[in-house]
Amino acid sequence: MSGRVMIVDPVSTNRIVLKVKLLAARYEVVPCASFSEALDKLEAETPDIILVEASQLADDLSTFVATLRASRLGESLPVLGLGHFENSADRLNTLLSGIDDILAKPYSDSLLQARIRSLLRARGDGQEPDLPDETRRALGFAESAAIFEPSGSVVIISAGELVGRRLALSIDRLRTGHAAVVEPERALEMRGSAVPDLFVIDARESRTRQAQDKVFHLIADLRSRSDTRHAAQLVVLPQTADDMAAMSLDLGASETIPAEADADELSHRVRALLARKGKLDRLRNTLRTGLEAAMTDPLTGLHNRRFAMSYLTGLAQRSFETGRSLAVMVLDIDHFKQVNDTYGHTVGDAVLVGVAELLRKNLRSVDLIARVGGEEFLVAMPEACADAARAAVERLRQRIGSTPFNHEGKEPVFITLSVGIAVAGPERPLNDLSAIESLLVQADGALYRSKTSGRNTVTLDQSAA
Repeated sequence: MSGRVMIVDPVSTNRIVLKVKLLAARYEVVPCASFSEALDKLEAETPDIILVEASQLADDLSTFVATLRASRLGESLPVLGLGHFENSADRLNTLLSGIDDILAKPYSDSLLQARIRSLLRARGDGQEPDLPDETRRALGFAESAAIFEPSGSVVIISAGELVGRRLALSIDRLRTGHAAVVEPERALEMRGSAVPDLFVIDARESRTRQAQDKVFHLIADLRSRSDTRHAAQLVVLPQTADDMAAMSLDLGASETIPAEADADELSHRVRALLARKGKLDRLRNTLRTGLEAAMTDPLTGLHNRRFAMSYLTGLAQRSFETGRSLAVMVLDIDHFKQVNDTYGHTVGDAVLVGVAELLRKNLRSVDLIARVGGEEFLVAMPEACADAARAAVERLRQRIGSTPFNHEGKEPVFITLSVGIAVAGPERPLNDLSAIESLLVQADGALYRSKTSGRNTVTLDQSAA
């Protein structure tokens, strides 16, 4: 099944016709004759989208949407209004009820299917991951989303400066700053901070097949490029351009709007898309920062133990597949407790941060570096034999031992490192999890021998020597 669609229409014939079309497209269909029936079936049927006959049910539409959004199951459900809309003001009044989009009758089957696919895609993009409450809090997801005034930057893509300016005059009234007008080639060249939150693509004069193909290529190119793929797209289309609207939506346009739309309807569409874009940006940022926090040691910025163990498994797998060596080193700061006892934990933390920075600067970018204990660090060097690993960590030991760690203008602190190394290679393949654990045990054993032999030394596990 493609998904579950709930139909709300008081006319049984309409429900039957629409149900047949949706079943042919492999949707599961839940027909309802009224809003009350739809709300009663909401929990048992759990639809992915709701199609509403917005013209005949206009009087109760706002109440239905408000009730839906207040429920746990309906707060993120897309609602598409179908109906006969006389003009732009009529469309806008329907949109102001809180539904996500409208489709004016008569519409083509291709446009209906494209609009459903687009709304389902948008819902999937905007949903927070289904995680336990503790995990959600750890990753930084708020219990309830804050409400922000829609804002953002807008660029109008138009081949004609004068034509595009007319759109800009309507958009400039919003809190978006100045709506710039650029040609398609310039839009495709945008990078980084120059990329707007919303592209308004002016396709009102695209009546020939060649002109339409240029619009389609533009939509697809903007959606495929790494710099512009997350920008929203609103396409302004000629009148009665159902096929063009359907293709635009399937290629990645966020929404389409007819050329006859007045300034108020355009403004509403722009504000809604900017609000959606802002929500998606916050969601992506929360995921990114939350995941970074979950795998990063907050003090040093190095990877933490949990991430290191998982990543080490991947390095070991590649070592086994390629037959190349993998060196694992455990590094421990000597007499670190004395540093904390003598100078305080603030100085101790500064020493840990300084050691982490020296590790980053003096090891390769491909090497895994992690803080796995209070004063203990783990380094994994792919494709490093025993001699190369020992030479690298010996230079590092000497560098750290000769580096003064200054604190508050007082006498600098000097520290030393003890290191244990174990190496896997063709003769010692890491062909299962127990072999990886054994390698870590061997590195720990080598570290223990460094400690018991006087510290400030590097010891290679005997089986790798």
